[in-house]
Amino acid sequence: MPSRRALLQAVAASAPAFAQPGTDSTTTNADAPASPLSVGTVVHRVPSIPDRTFRRVVRAVDRGVEQVARNADRELDREVTFDVAAGGTAPRGTVVTNTRDAVWESTADWLDAEGRRDPDALHLMLVDEPLQQSIGYGGNRTHLKNGGPVSYANVGATEQWDDAAVTDNMAVHEVLHGLVTPFDARPIIGRGCEHDLGAVVPAGDGRGAIVTPLATAYAETTVGGETQWPGSGCLGRFSRDVRYDPDWWGHTYALSEATLAATARYLGRI
Repeated sequence: MPSRRALLQAVAASAPAFAQPGTDSTTTNADAPASPLSVGTVVHRVPSIPDRTFRRVVRAVDRGVEQVARNADRELDREVTFDVAAGGTAPRGTVVTNTRDAVWESTADWLDAEGRRDPDALHLMLVDEPLQQSIGYGGNRTHLKNGGPVSYANVGATEQWDDAAVTDNMAVHEVLHGLVTPFDARPIIGRGCEHDLGAVVPAGDGRGAIVTPLATAYAETTVGGETQWPGSGCLGRFSRDVRYDPDWWGHTYALSEATLAATARYLGRI
């Protein structure tokens, strides 16, 4: 069986190539090496998320966080590791999904009550609400090292309206929001919108376009476009984009160079 390193090298070789944007160095100015850092992420779910879907999303998040951690480990004067784990299943009715705040707060309450809220990890809750437009495809409101922050991905919506690739990318998308801030994005792309760290790259046939996680749900702003329902957050221009109207859309879990640079800046200062 091929080693994990060999598999990663194969993935990197097959993923779209991303041009390096003009950026400042991602390394910190500290004179001494910083303490080691582990990027911990725990993925939880509501009972209606099937086992197969849950396992697939956990694998996608693992691939996304691994790219962030390995890049930061190379670029920073500190050791950066990662740990992505399958968490628990919240009892039916525990996670309230009528508003974004309700999802965050009820998930946090459940994690606290069950003693599952690792304060040094990001917590991603997978919910199943294909018709609940008020919570969109996902959400995040705080960051790693802020007491066990909670994000969510509306897997029920992306599985019904889009496909597995969009589901996986949106899960990674919400985790990435916990690993970068506008402060870290601005030196990389000249503006503070985290979505703009994403990239849209040409497909091999010159007709389609491939979308990275932070650009997912934002590459086209019309209903039924890149995703069935476009995102409602900030959007300016991506770190890399195509110069034509794509005939079709695809998605990749390979992170853009701008995303890697900005997440390294964040991990370098926490």
